Amino acid sequence: MQLLKRVIRKAKVIFNGYVCDAECGNEINVSKGCLIDKQSQVGSYTFINTNTIVTKAKIGSYCSIGSNVVIGPGEHDLTKVSTSGRFYNDTYKELTKADCIIGNDVWIGTYAIIMRGINVGDGAVIGANSVVTKDVPDFAVVAGVPAKIIKFRFDDDKQNKIKNSNWWSLELTDARLKIKSLEM
Repeated sequence: MQLLKRVIRKAKVIFNGYVCDAECGNEINVSKGCLIDKQSQVGSYTFINTNTIVTKAKIGSYCSIGSNVVIGPGEHDLTKVSTSGRFYNDTYKELTKADCIIGNDVWIGTYAIIMRGINVGDGAVIGANSVVTKDVPDFAVVAGVPAKIIKFRFDDDKQNKIKNSNWWSLELTDARLKIKSLEM
């Protein structure tokens, strides 16, 4: 998975009542009520809809994230005597041990939950109300609780052509041209 190949930087970000502490690419759109922690990264041209929570995640470029999505919720250690965070030395560190990686051009439906430490491949689709507990391959469409693969968006040949084009590393104008050539 080629994620965030370009240098991530503080850049033009379009927010509605939210200040982003995360490292962001160009022209990010984050709607009202979103919380994105400062240990996260968001790639260029990504849209994050209302009331979404992102914790310690790397999100690729050109992603579309629905309302009320949770990416990387804290997970308590079930092998400890108590699951209470009161007994952790560093609660945040304990609850967020593994990063979440969301590839490029991923669509995450409303109310989806992507559990801690999950990798979602480029071009994948996460259905609304799904709970993702396992890694999602490139271009897979998953849904359910727990989310399961329903299908792949494209056959292997088309997937390879898209992956090799690396269109998501391009600026918007060039990406449009590359996508148009891939759709022929």
